[in-house]
Amino acid sequence: MSLRQQRFSPSKLAVLVGVLAEAGVPADVVLAGTGLDAAAIADPFALTSSLQFLTAARNAVRHLSATDLGVRVGRRLHASCYGMYGYAVLCSQSISHCAETAVKYHQLANGLLQIQWVEGEGMSSWVFPSRLDVALPDVDARLYRFLIDLQFAAHVTITKDTMGAWCVPARAQFTEPEPPHAAALSEALECPITFGQPENVLSYPSAWLDRAPQLANPITAAQMSAQCARLLEECSWQAGITRRVYQELTRTPGHFPEIEEIAESLCMTSRTLRRKLEAEDTSYGELLTSVRKTLAIDYLCTTTLSTEDIALALGFSDAVSFRHAFKRWTGRAPTEYRRNRQAGGVWTSARH
Repeated sequence: MSLRQQRFSPSKLAVLVGVLAEAGVPADVVLAGTGLDAAAIADPFALTSSLQFLTAARNAVRHLSATDLGVRVGRRLHASCYGMYGYAVLCSQSISHCAETAVKYHQLANGLLQIQWVEGEGMSSWVFPSRLDVALPDVDARLYRFLIDLQFAAHVTITKDTMGAWCVPARAQFTEPEPPHAAALSEALECPITFGQPENVLSYPSAWLDRAPQLANPITAAQMSAQCARLLEECSWQAGITRRVYQELTRTPGHFPEIEEIAESLCMTSRTLRRKLEAEDTSYGELLTSVRKTLAIDYLCTTTLSTEDIALALGFSDAVSFRHAFKRWTGRAPTEYRRNRQAGGVWTSARH
């Protein structure tokens, strides 16, 4: 996803602007160069980009001498700031599923840093990039400090939102030297912290992985996850007719309209629609398969729905037909795919 693509709620920007306002820095100073104003970030229907947040963050660290800005902002970024993404995490069935959901749909969080979830040696850890590994424009030491502190503090905040106040990290490790605001970091993370380490790591005991979130709900989790899958898939489609057909295919869960029905809704004949899709190197059949495959994988990895129920939800005549199709898509049977994903140890999300 391009840094310039406007797809995100202004929630994170609103938090940043609010923290700076409390420190006496006006909103127009923070938002300089973003093309946004205070009214825009207060509009719940406005869409913002990663580049706009990065620009505002750069303005913020330039105009505020305090080094703990990332901690202050991260502590206010609750799960509810992230829309469908946040609710999908809140409803997950376990800490393990929370982590997988967070990584899988990280592009929806307007995240600027890559995240990894690694399990091993009794610990399950979030791993974040060092300054040298950050693929963002013009990130100096102060801006990186803000971004990495925000990442740590936000992860701890959202984890406590999801699991409860008891769920704090076992340890935190930073690649950067100890900052002047080390005490603020310690208060926010509530765990032992070491600096100057090889990696940025936030660790939790692996023994907790099967514990259920406070709002765990398999049905709601499946619904939220399906919505996240749809939103994520939309990011990869062109803005032309392909995207419009994809939107029609995902408009009503469990209902996949025929091409004639879609063509009618788009005020054209099915022949014209086929020709337009062909011009964009795709077809109705390819799009329908993509939608079904995306949803099938999502249901298998994030819910306990049976193969029969998934087949029904995806419009297959029976479970056998679904099994054959899924093996054709992935090379594996649905049950094997689910088992292997549940046993997997590392999930990674690249920053887009």
